[in-house]
Amino acid sequence: MSVKPSWGPGPSEGVTAVPASDLGDIHNWTELLDLFNHTLSECHVELSESTKRVVLFALYLAMFVVGLVENLLVICVNWRGSGRAGLLNLYILNMAIADLGIVLSLPVWMLEVTLDYTWLWGSFSCRFTHYFYFVNMYSSIFFLVCLSVDRYVTLTSASPSWQHYQHRVRRAMCAGIWVLSAIIPLPEVVHIQLVEGPEPMCLFMAPFETYSTWALAVTLSTTILGFLLPFPLIAVFNVLTACRLRQPEQPKSRRHCLLMCAYVAVFVICWLPYHVTLLLLTLHGTHISLHCHLVHLLYFFYDVIDCFSMLHCVINPILYNFLSPHFRGRLLNAVVHYLPKDQTRAGAHSSSSSCSTQHSIIITKGDSQPAAATPHPEPSLSFQASPLLPNTSPFSPSQPLTSS
Repeated sequence: MSVKPSWGPGPSEGVTAVPASDLGDIHNWTELLDLFNHTLSECHVELSESTKRVVLFALYLAMFVVGLVENLLVICVNWRGSGRAGLLNLYILNMAIADLGIVLSLPVWMLEVTLDYTWLWGSFSCRFTHYFYFVNMYSSIFFLVCLSVDRYVTLTSASPSWQHYQHRVRRAMCAGIWVLSAIIPLPEVVHIQLVEGPEPMCLFMAPFETYSTWALAVTLSTTILGFLLPFPLIAVFNVLTACRLRQPEQPKSRRHCLLMCAYVAVFVICWLPYHVTLLLLTLHGTHISLHCHLVHLLYFFYDVIDCFSMLHCVINPILYNFLSPHFRGRLLNAVVHYLPKDQTRAGAHSSSSSCSTQHSIIITKGDSQPAAATPHPEPSLSFQASPLLPNTSPFSPSQPLTSS
């Protein structure tokens, strides 16, 4: 499991699935764990932990391999961007860096699940690994919000003076997001501890007397900052952008609108189950009372839901980069750039037709006449281009761009 729920350990580890009426005589964690284990024995549900661990290991491994390759390619291609294109891709680049950070933490969670949540890497790594994950998680979400807002603002405000000012805003926003994301997790991370024992575990362990208050505060802040605030912004600005791009006379307009809907749907599918489960388990025992069988199921599937939420690290590069013909063209150019010269010359003739086809796809989206194919196409010079981020989607342009 990537991040232990802020409400404390799961059923095999202790805490919270205890009736609130029984908490009056509890004075420390040891007594609470004893009561918790007794409560669980009275409500047994047959669930295969071994099967779950195998499935989670396979999911984490697949996401690590695919996400690592995808995000490294996105970073390499966008890092080579310069001038206007580099500025337009700034949010894309930073989101890929944040997603790569999450991907790099996956082997730790994969091993933790395999070892039945035994933490073998010491106290410092217990806190640092969770902190590293949280920083990149919030950064990825915030960059996605900025990308959604920036896409619409750029589409509706194409004056040169605003574009120059917007470049500075992008730089400041990226720096601010990283700083904010580094601050937000601190209240939770300071209470993450390595609990020593025969099988040491890395858990959220706030002071016993105020544990419920801390757990609720941390969970609410995670849900508000990680979902309730970002989701409306992402949904509204993507819908506005889709409406702006919608042109009934163009068949490809429907595809662009569907892609915008996919941006919103992926965010909801990845994060809504996680936050609902987190809230239910936090509120159980102190604010609401859930049936013990439901509690068992929530604890059991929390790890799967938590793993599922990380799919955005694999899906984001596809939605915001690989679906863009412009990005695929830049990726091809980057690959050719690093090929040996002899291989490049030998394959130049065979690849010229495919390159021309790729270029014509890019430049004819506005129903304009295709220009001659060039080894390094510059779409902004050869077709009516909207001021959208070049990697965000293969949208049909509506405003002319000038080269800088």
